[in-house]
Amino acid sequence: MGEKVLLNADMNEPTTTESRVAEIWTEVLKHDQFGLDDNFFAIGGHSMFATLVTYQLRDVWGFEIPLSVIFEHSTVRDLASFIDQTSADAADPDTVTG
Repeated sequence: MGEKVLLNADMNEPTTTESRVAEIWTEVLKHDQFGLDDNFFAIGGHSMFATLVTYQLRDVWGFEIPLSVIFEHSTVRDLASFIDQTSADAADPDTVTG
């Protein structure tokens, strides 16, 4: 099976987060025939696979990502953006309430 080249809308290489999310999707879906803007559920994903993705995302980024996030951010690009924003918010002391 040939590897599909992932490019963003500007024809740039994917970000580090996009690349890692795509690797996880490839592991779970058992194929790499998708792009940054392909919907997870349109390329063979389903709720059980989405659950596996959330487990792997947690292992990589160290925080829980609810299953609903996969449904709400169902492309590599959207999910990576969510992860980057969540990671930035967690690292920003101004976003911590207490």
